[in-house]
Amino acid sequence: MKSVLAAAALAAAVLTPAASQAAAPGYCHHYADLAVAQFRWNREIPGCFHGADRRWNADWDAHYSWCLGADYGDARNEDSYRGGRIHECRMRAFGHP
Repeated sequence: MKSVLAAAALAAAVLTPAASQAAAPGYCHHYADLAVAQFRWNREIPGCFHGADRRWNADWDAHYSWCLGADYGDARNEDSYRGGRIHECRMRAFGHP
């Protein structure tokens, strides 16, 4: 019986998602700098999205504020998403990254 309870406790610990970790202010400063730079790079590539929305804009404060309230992993995913789209646009426009 003890081994069944121990196995159940172990399974619960393994299957329970880890608590999310908020992004740190230092990381968010970098995040906002990069988000604004990525917005500008994207606008320079022919055929890429040249509008503005929540993800693509030059509002440093908005990016920084969003990041401060976001999970670190979510912020990293946003950064990776924008980087991936820029890479794809460069490949379509110029045939290289």
